[in-house]
Amino acid sequence: MSVNTQSNFQLIQFQIADFPPITVNQVLYVKYTEDIQSATMKMEVQITDSETGMLSELQGMERVFIRIGDSEGKTEIGGDFVIYDIQDRKNVGGKSSAVIMLCTLDFLNNAANKLSRRFGKGQGKKIHDIVQKEILQDLMGVPDEKLLNFEKCINNFSFVSPYWNPFTAIRWLSSKAIPATKGSGSAATAGYAFYETRSGYNFVSYDSFARQEPVTRIVVGHEGEELEDEEDYGITTVESLTIESSVDLLKGLNLGSYSSNVMTLDIKDMKYEEYPFNINKYYDDVQTLNAGATPEFYKGFDNNLTFTRIMSKVSDSALFTEGTYTQGFTKQLSQSSLREKLFYSKKVIVELISDYSLEIGEVVQLDIYKGGRDREQDFANSGKYVIGKVERTFKSSQDKMTTKLTLYTDSDGAVIEKS
Repeated sequence: MSVNTQSNFQLIQFQIADFPPITVNQVLYVKYTEDIQSATMKMEVQITDSETGMLSELQGMERVFIRIGDSEGKTEIGGDFVIYDIQDRKNVGGKSSAVIMLCTLDFLNNAANKLSRRFGKGQGKKIHDIVQKEILQDLMGVPDEKLLNFEKCINNFSFVSPYWNPFTAIRWLSSKAIPATKGSGSAATAGYAFYETRSGYNFVSYDSFARQEPVTRIVVGHEGEELEDEEDYGITTVESLTIESSVDLLKGLNLGSYSSNVMTLDIKDMKYEEYPFNINKYYDDVQTLNAGATPEFYKGFDNNLTFTRIMSKVSDSALFTEGTYTQGFTKQLSQSSLREKLFYSKKVIVELISDYSLEIGEVVQLDIYKGGRDREQDFANSGKYVIGKVERTFKSSQDKMTTKLTLYTDSDGAVIEKS
């Protein structure tokens, strides 16, 4: 075990195949990434070697076990990985270095397999059961302890995979899944996220994030000691943040995110249908993270007689099920893509020092204070955010472990009027 207490970085174990264990003095940097838009975790490590000649022998596909954590031994991250790429090989003065790119065994298994078969035979199966049992357990051999949180769906489904990878099939099913917690298919909001944390796999609806309580409070522009912590979670203070994106109106117009029409023809019974969409009518029924008012420009689409995007789709309902066909299939598809776009509508980057506790999929309370003597709170940009990406990086040259959080929210915070 190698410990660097000054930077709160501990290299618990680092083993590449049958080579001697890697020590902390050989590590130039470590980067650990969880991403809600990616199915699995990834790592990259730059190491040096001047004695064993190990780096010159690496060819890829070697098994790696690596675990890192805080210097107090409270939290550990890492696990079993495979080398899928080796970059930036150097040899200067007899001392070699390289960046090894690590992926999970499941990621490699996914890339090596193509699925051509029917899922949800008969009358169809619940989508969460198809994802959890038929794909992850039966086909990929994922153990039960890694199947962490699978939110139940209300709708049955059956389909034929056209030589998709397993994760591609899951991503496709995510857009069809309707959470059972809302009670009825007609009122529910379609759209799920599939991702892996250090604890395991998750398959949950975008709506479910709105029901979560924050795990911590992140404060920007204010001293944490001066704030009252009225909740059970603690306060984390940061010096700065970056709001990378808020509303890209032109992109939303091109995607039809505010006003669109989907025209479909089912060749099974030659039935033609249209599914018009209006963001203002849709937004009121969505469970959002914050209680901010509906954006004013949404209301302008109520009287809009034209659509900013028109889509056409030819479908065959006989392909997807033997018996009951999922009603409103095209409506769910359109709705889920818009729900996903709404979820990622505001993106904020926050950097912390040596935090190991936070995971993607968790909700945080972000409180932003404006500059000036009064330190008024920026209520519009404050509120509940979902952690969408976690990047933990240790650099030996800086002797520092940092955690960069990418936060997303689907709504503005509630603005409190001055009395």
